[in-house]
Amino acid sequence: MATAAQEGSPRVFHQALRAAGVRATKDEPLGSVLDECMGRLQRHYRCEYVYKAAVADRVVFGRHSPRTASLHVELPVGRSIVDLAVFNGTSTAYEIKTEFDSEKRLASQASTYLKAFEHVYVVCHPDRVERCLRVSDPAVGVLALTRRGQLATVRPAIASRDRMDRSLLFRLLRASEYQAAVERLCGTQPDMPNGKRFSHYSRVWETLTLDQAHQAVVAAMRRRTTQSSVSEFVSALPKSLRVLGYATPLSAPQQQRLLNILH
Repeated sequence: MATAAQEGSPRVFHQALRAAGVRATKDEPLGSVLDECMGRLQRHYRCEYVYKAAVADRVVFGRHSPRTASLHVELPVGRSIVDLAVFNGTSTAYEIKTEFDSEKRLASQASTYLKAFEHVYVVCHPDRVERCLRVSDPAVGVLALTRRGQLATVRPAIASRDRMDRSLLFRLLRASEYQAAVERLCGTQPDMPNGKRFSHYSRVWETLTLDQAHQAVVAAMRRRTTQSSVSEFVSALPKSLRVLGYATPLSAPQQQRLLNILH
């Protein structure tokens, strides 16, 4: 997608479509062809991207709005990387386990996410529900992706901030974000060399309550992708590309070139 946006040409999309045995006519918008391909994947080969697209569609664009709910793809959390994270008035992690995945690391992954998110869900194939229920913490919710692309709640997540880890929350933020949060909550901080700022701000961060730390993270993460320039762009993308839209940093001219290609 980044290559197409940089070149202003649909070449890369057509190459991928031809490799998959799909031909797009000149009269049919490329975005519609890609959505049709996503539908085929949904029916015949439900890879991880299908699950990610379903969460984005049902949660961010269905239950909430891209103007208020921030979606993050492949977000590093401690030593793990959560597949999707949504920040609106709260924080929710979505770990995906398709029929092709193993649940071997699920327990350790979920344990980490419970320390950084108020809600944690596993999104899995219906055939994997029992295994996910068995190996995950009771506080972890389980969603099954049905044949029709719906997210069926098998077990709701148990929300809690008391189990969160301030240090883990701190490391979700960029330097400018944690500096702004600390100064807003604790007052103006002294000037210091760059090499000492991280340790200073992390020490001050530890004086915050868990509610303060969590809300500071939610506010910062929401600001990253709920800006009008981002929400309008991803809303204009075909459903099949919205997750990539969030995951691929593009300049305003590149965004417009990509939309011109697709529509």
